[in-house]
Amino acid sequence: MMYIIIVGAGRVGQSLIRITTERGHNVVVIDRNEDKCNEIVEKFDVIAICGDSTIKSILIDAGAKKADALVTTTNDDAVNLLTILVGKELGIESLVSLVSQPEHGLMFRRIGANVMENPASAVAEYLYRVLQRPSIRDFMSIGGGEAEIFEIVVTSKAQILNKPLDDLKLTQKNALIVAITRDDQILIPRGNTVVKEGDRVTVFALARGIEKITKLFTG
Repeated sequence: MMYIIIVGAGRVGQSLIRITTERGHNVVVIDRNEDKCNEIVEKFDVIAICGDSTIKSILIDAGAKKADALVTTTNDDAVNLLTILVGKELGIESLVSLVSQPEHGLMFRRIGANVMENPASAVAEYLYRVLQRPSIRDFMSIGGGEAEIFEIVVTSKAQILNKPLDDLKLTQKNALIVAITRDDQILIPRGNTVVKEGDRVTVFALARGIEKITKLFTG
């Protein structure tokens, strides 16, 4: 069980509050809006403090000196950054922040915070990728967009169908099969593993070669 301070009771904040309380964590919420604070205590089993999270005394009142984690979810990067700085000064080990402007992310990372960039932008990026590559079921961009991990379903026209992985030489194409899901069972791929129609294959690949890689699985 963790002691978590969540700053911001907006849509993202409330979603996080719901998840953390459902999983049994102790949660304290800070928000400047009194109506939001009242709403939160009615909906969730939490303590809500109406105040400015950038003020050290407010974070201390929220239990910062015993907190395991501090998460800032407001849409104001300046508020989030100052709050994270104060939380770090108070010794909170795990610091996480939502960042509205991607160019601000480096500042947060430099002070030791884990960053989630603007969720609206992330959703838009996801939708664009789905439109661009409908055969891909799910994906995660890593390394600043240099590479992706994605899941793709093998079709009857796939070039890799019924061939052992060793024959495909995917590493030469800057790709690697991480896992295969077949009949609801997860398989750890080996060199002699044969890919079959209907398999859901999890692939790691450099972004520049993804179009060619997807054609191997879909034809």
